Amino acid sequence: MNQFLSSLGGKLAERWVTTLVLPGALFLAAVACAVRLGHRDALDVVSAAEWLVQAADRVPAALAAAAVLLGAAAAATAARSLGGVVEAVWTRPWRGPAGLLARPLVALRAWRFDRAATRAGVDPVAAYRPRHPTWIGERFRLLDARIAAQYHGLRLGPLWPRLWLVIPETVRLPVQAAEARLVAARTLVGWGVLYLGVGVWWYPAAVLGLGAVVLGWARTRSAAVALTMWIEATVDTHLGLVGEAFGRSVPATGVTAELAGLINDRLAKGD
Repeated sequence: MNQFLSSLGGKLAERWVTTLVLPGALFLAAVACAVRLGHRDALDVVSAAEWLVQAADRVPAALAAAAVLLGAAAAATAARSLGGVVEAVWTRPWRGPAGLLARPLVALRAWRFDRAATRAGVDPVAAYRPRHPTWIGERFRLLDARIAAQYHGLRLGPLWPRLWLVIPETVRLPVQAAEARLVAARTLVGWGVLYLGVGVWWYPAAVLGLGAVVLGWARTRSAAVALTMWIEATVDTHLGLVGEAFGRSVPATGVTAELAGLINDRLAKGD
């Protein structure tokens, strides 16, 4: 048991260093360069390093280390929070004044969708026409639409938490991995936003921030594709487990409208 706890503690400490302390310390170094160098001497990092060493010599080592750790943790927390805000903008409906901007974006995406369908000579399903202003948000919306279209209006929102409880652990792993990739990607965007803020005073940080935002956005798109694919695949292959939990087996021909309605009603508690 002691060996297991020691190993677990080591892994947690390693993860804490790699995900919080190291990125946060690098960000604090960028802040220090912004304070010391500004735009005029932006590339004189040697001068900034010497200034930091001199400043560290004026305070006790333990206090300096504690300040760096706290600052790094605060920066990492801010990056994760900003990443969550960015994900909300990308995935949730735009309300209020933002809705005014969403309408032309949705209209543009719908026009491109219709043009592509016309060129391909297909009659698209109305539910699949874009309704969200962002590509990532549309990807998650289509997940609900595809499940509803395939299974007679079955609602993914109430279904997914219950299905998650009964699926095997091996089935959860790909979904969890894709979700972890999404969290890491959105956090990278959060770091990019922080660096862009520092870039107002030190332009190399703006370059780093822009690169982080673009890379995080690309990774978020990739993670969204993987996550929605795995969720849909899980529903397709394990939907029968929910029916069995309600004492109703899924027919060999697939989910019927009656069963879908029963599941919706039971999970939504009649709402």
